[in-house]
Amino acid sequence: MSAHIICVTSGGGLPIFSRKKGNSDSLPFSIVGSLNGVHMFGRPLNIEVLNCLTDDYSVAWREFEESLVIIGIASGCSIDVLNKLLESVFNAIVLIVGIEETRWTAEIQVNKHSSDIAGFVETILCPENHLIQIVLDSFTECVDSMFSCVLISGKVAAATENWWSLHPDEISLLSLLASSENPTNSKDIPVFLPYKSPTVAFRFVACTLIPEVQLCCLCGPTPILNDIEHSVLQCFKNSHGHIKCSSPVLSRNFPASYCIDGGILGLLLINTTSGKYMISKNPQQNSKSPRAVPTAWTSFVPFSIGP
Repeated sequence: MSAHIICVTSGGGLPIFSRKKGNSDSLPFSIVGSLNGVHMFGRPLNIEVLNCLTDDYSVAWREFEESLVIIGIASGCSIDVLNKLLESVFNAIVLIVGIEETRWTAEIQVNKHSSDIAGFVETILCPENHLIQIVLDSFTECVDSMFSCVLISGKVAAATENWWSLHPDEISLLSLLASSENPTNSKDIPVFLPYKSPTVAFRFVACTLIPEVQLCCLCGPTPILNDIEHSVLQCFKNSHGHIKCSSPVLSRNFPASYCIDGGILGLLLINTTSGKYMISKNPQQNSKSPRAVPTAWTSFVPFSIGP
């Protein structure tokens, strides 16, 4: 699979950014210009180009806030999935600069990499989840915040009820932001939530507990970062053992004590109510098992994940 994302201004087609993922070559300027031209020159004729399909690729155009046009070209995916990707790219822009700056078509740099299932948040299941949740609730009270979570390798291990009330796209974007650039350093960044608060910024703080494990919260102007880091140390100082015990789960995303039949290649557990999921490749799979079938995932089961 390969994908290209191109963002241009709505009015003049000026390039803002372009990104690609996969092994395909970069798109020639002539193709980029043609893709933009099809959309831009159709507008005076009241023609709106939404998408098209070729033998190998899906192409979609989305205009946002009458300011930005984001074009997606991808192989191996449907138009619905591609449209969801374009929406997530726009939400990533709003997360960093806010909706008002987006309407002014300021030059924006976005680098979004995600293998998440569209519209859902990836979680990790480990025996220590409920213990981490207890400490997380205590920390949340200390910093006077209602929105916080613990990420293990970018996947939600525990979160407050209000964190889960955020839109799944917002949760996924905040998880990506926490692990971007240098994840070992604390982050204190103003962010705009595309659905909850696109005009008024929240303060996003992320602190690393141990490598691959981060604590994130949304808060107001106070407390200052040093005080938040102090609260992290005080609340989690006796929980490092529980957090370290979660590390062996990373290779499969669910406890090793749960034995899965060797004929199952993998699991996809989805909580459709909360918009979260757990996905895993079965490390005990047996390719010689007569029950194994040659598909990517042999189990798709609705399941309750977390609180």
